[in-house]
Amino acid sequence: MNIRNYFIIFFLIFNLLSCKNKNNAKKPDEVTKNTPSDLQVDHFNIWVTNPKKAKEKLTEIGFTSVPDSLSAIHKGQGTAGRYFHFLNGYLELIFVYDLKELKDNNLINNDLGFTKRANFQKNGASPFSIALKVKNYDVDKIPFEKVAYHQDWMEENTNIFSAKNSKTHLNEPSIFVVYPEIESPTFESIKALENTPSEDSYWKSFYKHPNGAKKITRLIITSKNLDLKTTTIKAVNGIENVTVKKGKEHLMELYFDNNVQGKTFDLRPELPLIINL
Repeated sequence: MNIRNYFIIFFLIFNLLSCKNKNNAKKPDEVTKNTPSDLQVDHFNIWVTNPKKAKEKLTEIGFTSVPDSLSAIHKGQGTAGRYFHFLNGYLELIFVYDLKELKDNNLINNDLGFTKRANFQKNGASPFSIALKVKNYDVDKIPFEKVAYHQDWMEENTNIFSAKNSKTHLNEPSIFVVYPEIESPTFESIKALENTPSEDSYWKSFYKHPNGAKKITRLIITSKNLDLKTTTIKAVNGIENVTVKKGKEHLMELYFDNNVQGKTFDLRPELPLIINL
């Protein structure tokens, strides 16, 4: 082989390798998935200031809500919720129920930053929370810095563990881990739900939605000015079918049943939420 042909071949190989490396390079804001995680999503919250209007945005597109009379008031926390249950989790619209109680609780549980999250419209905090559960529950499996807290509505000698970043990094969604006794029940199918023994079957109606939604199959949260390299965000992005990414606005995107119906509902501006059925 003459020298000229040798250099041509070398040049071609060099360019092919360069293109490959360029394609494999990760962008600074690109989300990467970690190894399999012990964490799973239990439920998720959106802070709202007008729960009635926010709930109507969801019922208008065919979701069934838990009646207000049966919706939980978080005693001692100053908040309450409006709930939408699915076969593998639920959505909570959380709002300030008692401002004085919220502020008093903040003095007791100052590491939580509930008052800052509730004030999201003024301070630009992410209005989203993700409640996680741990497979074979063990507090030591929680892979980020955490703070334990107990509220009046919880069972005695139990704690929820909140990520420390939830107060110090307001652009991140608030992250916390629930204990097994309050994990939301899951059902493989509507038939499995129906076959679940119960003295009162009224609660089962909350899982049946006129729009056909059954299971949450993907959750995407976009946050402004987000640092994707924090331990908390890395841990959350290691969960299957969950992505927290950086973008121009705070936004939650929910996919149900792998988007089998091919329908999309954008609920902005009343709710920073896009529904995919």
